[in-house]
Amino acid sequence: MDMKTNRWLSLALVTMAVSLGTVEFMGCSSDQPAAKNEKATKYTCPMHPEVVQDKAGDCPKCGMKLVEKK
Repeated sequence: MDMKTNRWLSLALVTMAVSLGTVEFMGCSSDQPAAKNEKATKYTCPMHPEVVQDKAGDCPKCGMKLVEKK
């Protein structure tokens, strides 16, 4: 390849890398809160209302099943 082709190829690769990095940085993340039209479900222990989690499971204090928080 001649020097001009190498320069264009390098520029194209750098442009693609920057574009992919921008898409990855701006993309959706699991850390983001649920959309406004979706209600984020929370679960709590009937015996320990201070225990609140994002998923169903068992209470870390007493082992009871967590119930959906209303």
